[in-house]
Amino acid sequence: MEKQRLKQHKERTSWRYFFPFQLLVLHIKKNHLLLVLWALLFGFATQFIAAKFGVPQQFLVPEYRGASGIVSFGIVGFALGGFITGFNLYTYIMHGYRFPFIATLSRPFHKFSLNNFVLPALFIITYAICSFRFQVNNELIAPAKAALNIFSLFVGITFFQLLSYFYFSLTNKDASAFGKGQKRFAQEKAPVESILHPKMRWSRWRNRTIKWHVETYMSRVHKLSRARDSQHYDKAILERVFSQNHINASRFEVALIISFLIIGFFRNYEYCVIPAAASALLFFTIIIMLLSVLHSWIKGWTLTIFIALFIGLNFFYTEFKWISVESRAIGLNYQTEPTPYHPHLIKTSQDTIKKDIAQTIQILENWKKKTGEARPKLVVIDCSGGGSRSAFWTMRSLLYADSICNNNLLDHTVMFTGASGGMFGAAYLRELMWLQQTEDINIQDTVYSERMAKDLLNPVILSIATNDWFIRLNKIQDGENTYTQDRATTFETQFHRNTNNILNKRLEDYSAAEFDATIPMMILSPTIVNDGRRLLISAQPMSYLTSKSTIHSLPEDIEYSRFFARHQPGRLQWVTALRMNATFPYIFPMTSMPTEPKMEIMDAGLRDNFGMKTTAQFLHTFRDWIEENTSGVIIVQARDLPKYMDLGNKESSLFGKFTAPLGTIYGNMTKSQDYNNDQMLEYLRSGYPTAIDLVSFELHQDPETQISLSWHLTQREKAHIRQATTNNYYLQQLEVLRSLLEK
Repeated sequence: MEKQRLKQHKERTSWRYFFPFQLLVLHIKKNHLLLVLWALLFGFATQFIAAKFGVPQQFLVPEYRGASGIVSFGIVGFALGGFITGFNLYTYIMHGYRFPFIATLSRPFHKFSLNNFVLPALFIITYAICSFRFQVNNELIAPAKAALNIFSLFVGITFFQLLSYFYFSLTNKDASAFGKGQKRFAQEKAPVESILHPKMRWSRWRNRTIKWHVETYMSRVHKLSRARDSQHYDKAILERVFSQNHINASRFEVALIISFLIIGFFRNYEYCVIPAAASALLFFTIIIMLLSVLHSWIKGWTLTIFIALFIGLNFFYTEFKWISVESRAIGLNYQTEPTPYHPHLIKTSQDTIKKDIAQTIQILENWKKKTGEARPKLVVIDCSGGGSRSAFWTMRSLLYADSICNNNLLDHTVMFTGASGGMFGAAYLRELMWLQQTEDINIQDTVYSERMAKDLLNPVILSIATNDWFIRLNKIQDGENTYTQDRATTFETQFHRNTNNILNKRLEDYSAAEFDATIPMMILSPTIVNDGRRLLISAQPMSYLTSKSTIHSLPEDIEYSRFFARHQPGRLQWVTALRMNATFPYIFPMTSMPTEPKMEIMDAGLRDNFGMKTTAQFLHTFRDWIEENTSGVIIVQARDLPKYMDLGNKESSLFGKFTAPLGTIYGNMTKSQDYNNDQMLEYLRSGYPTAIDLVSFELHQDPETQISLSWHLTQREKAHIRQATTNNYYLQQLEVLRSLLEK
């Protein structure tokens, strides 16, 4: 009889009044900001969003302490469980009153969460499929191990869900716990009291809101039940249920936020550097919590007030010192009076220029003597920007070329210059060259180049998620100077950890070694955001690179050491200088220099991604010495992208048509610089007294094997870079270099 009634009930009940479907409609109708977060997660999982910058890899194959496996997937699963719980809490707190029958159920929040499964379940299934495929195809992981990793993800999700289940099972009660039938409790009409949310009466909102009709719901994973009518329950009892559940939910929110801040506070400890995907999920969870608080206070005014606050914050940003914390150059003295930044103050006298030229000529003489040749080939190495792919490729391509050329390449190198990741690889290579002269090491050992392939992104994302956009608590002490710790300093710490701390030096520590030609000179040229000029950073005085031939020419380059003479420029941390030269937008904060008005620094690649501009200036300045003392110049480029790379044309969407003007300019920035560099080299060659040969070591890529522009490399990307030294074009260029050095 009971089965027959249930069958008749199912026939009468419309699927439209199934609780999970009603909740899905609720999200589509009212929770647009939450849907944006879900859309981002789906975009990352399907590689539809930010694939060029390597964001999806962080989700599909997370790493923890340099390895991807059950631990890293378990951590991401735990964070995903927290995000799902935050999603359920937000929906329950903000919209639970629309479904009063929930208060009549045992373990109301658990039942609510069970029925709010559609979006989380769709994402978990999508993520599991995409991650499994990516692990097998891109990370070359065995299918059995990939399946085990996915299982570990489910374990992490389940573990967090069990924690929340036990918490709410112990604290939340249903209507039966407060009274039965029509019994009234006048004393229970007190408003909801919450740590984070304002006082409110659930019954007031229930009376003012049209209830969403629900006929059936999932009482268990495998069982459907009929929703009870709550009209016969005393309003005070239902008010007490929602009030008590609301308080418990807000306490859980507070616990999540505190845990989030604790992780951020200890992010410099290796074991606390969780996978980037977990950091992003934690960040999204905090956003949900904040949206919950904001919406509970101002309801429908949320978006309007948010825009107003953003505009107000924009106008008074500099007044809020606890928010507008500067990212500073570690080592520079910011205590002294700021240096005025004005065009007429950056010009250099001719006497100073002549003095610097004479000193650099002495360096060239020392270099020539070191080669032991009467007229050696002078080599300048230009390294392109490109994150970890460029750093790894610079090391691999130059070390292999040096071994084939009987160590003549690095011995004949006078200078390194370039941008971003390439200069990290060059700096580490130069350090090993120096270390090899005093210690018994073989820099050809692949263990050294592999260090450039180690992850640098996880700690940066963790810092962004837990610290940089909220409250910056940690400080760094360097001598008498104190600096605020942010994602930039976190990156530097991780780079030191990856390279065994051998670059933990200051700019001034390289002055004597460069002068004696023990190691090649190195010139960094980050871009000044204020006016597009370049800040030339070197351990040697190089005012000649900032001079112009006519009085009508705008001073384009600023010599770092002299301009910041009052701020102890030589004490600048070397890795800080490298990071300033690689300040890709949003990944790293712009560096504020001690000037008035404030000078801010960004990536060198914005002006000179290949270092050709600096190289041309240097070669032009010393053309007479080069003619008399060398047999010619070889410019070696270590490029992370092929010069003639064509990634193909795709059909533009309406949005693509709208963004094309800006996207085309930014996307073709590297090509535009190539056009300018080719023209610059042509003009330089036309009047140069000796031959200038260009050898280009290009990292072969195509649309199928394109490596993301990121500070993280997948196993497949690492393997591709290792094998790139067997590419035919690279081998042809290597043969050209070998023959040039032997002439």
